[in-house]
Amino acid sequence: MEYKKEYERWLNRGACEVINDESIIEDCFYRQLDFGTGGIRAIMGPGPNRLNVYTIRKNTEGFARFIESKGIEVKKKGVVIAYDNRRNSKIFSEEAAKVLATHEIHVYLFEKLTATPELSFAIRYLQAQGGINITASHNPAEYNGYKTYDEYGCQSVLRDTNLIIDFIRGVDDVLEVKVDENKNNNIEYIGDSIDEEYFKQLETVQEREQLKKNIRIVYTPLHGTGNIPVRVMLRRLGYYFEVVEEQSTPDPCFTNTKSPNPENRIAYEMAIEKAKQIDADIIFATDPDCDRMGIVVKHRSEYRYLTGNQIGAILLEYLLSSKKEKDTLPENGIIFDTIVTSSLGRMVAQKYGIEVESTLTGFKFIGDKITEYDGKKEFLFGYEESCGYLIKNFTREKDGVQAIILAAEAANYYRCLGKTFIDVLDELYEEYGRVEDTQECVTHKGINGKKEIERLVNEYRYADIEEIEGRKIIAKEDYIQGLRYESDKKIKLNLPKSNVIKFVLDDDSWIAIRPSGNEPKIKYYRDMRGR
Repeated sequence: MEYKKEYERWLNRGACEVINDESIIEDCFYRQLDFGTGGIRAIMGPGPNRLNVYTIRKNTEGFARFIESKGIEVKKKGVVIAYDNRRNSKIFSEEAAKVLATHEIHVYLFEKLTATPELSFAIRYLQAQGGINITASHNPAEYNGYKTYDEYGCQSVLRDTNLIIDFIRGVDDVLEVKVDENKNNNIEYIGDSIDEEYFKQLETVQEREQLKKNIRIVYTPLHGTGNIPVRVMLRRLGYYFEVVEEQSTPDPCFTNTKSPNPENRIAYEMAIEKAKQIDADIIFATDPDCDRMGIVVKHRSEYRYLTGNQIGAILLEYLLSSKKEKDTLPENGIIFDTIVTSSLGRMVAQKYGIEVESTLTGFKFIGDKITEYDGKKEFLFGYEESCGYLIKNFTREKDGVQAIILAAEAANYYRCLGKTFIDVLDELYEEYGRVEDTQECVTHKGINGKKEIERLVNEYRYADIEEIEGRKIIAKEDYIQGLRYESDKKIKLNLPKSNVIKFVLDDDSWIAIRPSGNEPKIKYYRDMRGR
């Protein structure tokens, strides 16, 4: 794409204003947006490489043609659309609805901010054909995003996204997608009825619902969609909690938080101050679309941050031990994690005789596996290292509300035993050996940044490395080639192709390198076993 000509075309059509910075023009107009691990996530602004009304229409036009290709009855089943608190989210959701309606596709449009897991639930509850979510999850304020979902309430996986991408590419001109306002009668606005059905299902997450509530909770929605559903459920289940009110407003600028990502320690600064005031036992945070949940826990006199992997292992220990105690642990149970999830949770599951299967990064792969095994194995838990957890499969998306319900119950139970989550974690380390997991993200923006990320990944892919941090490499897994290199053997990896390199060390530690599917970042994961 000749970016200057494309910029002038948008300018002449009144689709953008004059831009005086050549580097910005180039970055906005040099390419089309691509679907990544979680659909599209991009900075808002003018041009085909930004999220705006025109790119939302184009992508929805492609999705509409994909739905249309399945027949008239499928169009009647409809598509559910939700949006979060970000700038332009409501406008983008309405534009997407109009494009679908123009194709005579029935639309269920949430008329208020809605958590991502509730969208997944609504697709299943309404027996719709799919969904669209306008959200950029935990990204900074300048971002927004566009995700598509299938009829199971799962983010679109490769077999669908490949088709959707083909339909999107078949749209001749991003500026020429038309909407017919006369067909807006195909849009049905969703009220509060879905909320109550979702809340009823959330009550089933409990394992020990009769246990007396003895903990004090601080919760922050980080300005996002978790504010209402989390409050409702904590109140219904009888917990004492206080909310960081300064972070409860749906502020698209995230004014009162340094990070809207519960993976980042700085996201908890205000919550920790609140916790100190009321002597809270635990702090919960959810990201703007409420699919991720993070924890800071009081241990002795200090508040301690837990990684997503540590939370996952603790929740697994609580969940599986509770089911074993009640004799409800199924013989055919299954748990899903990802190829970059820590080994600690897997060891916990194996102690209880529960199978663990790893998927590629991206919760859509876990959601798809739940559907694949439906009726064959009993789903017990799915999680990612990035603070994403699912306990009950009435959604097929990670669910921050579910995670808070189980974590609050677990914290309450262990408190009755005189323990905190740190004590439980230390017990797991004593049983399995210490596991230290870290994740580092390095940002490389723009055209040159994309090239640099590609260069770095290929450097690891083709480098002849024999040891890392004094530990011998016993295997290299290349997920784009679908192969595990072990001594002189090549073993096929039974997963879809993905641009990930993983080095397995002689003590079962591992290091992985992965470009983000949605952001201009390269991610480095370490899962190191103690010696």
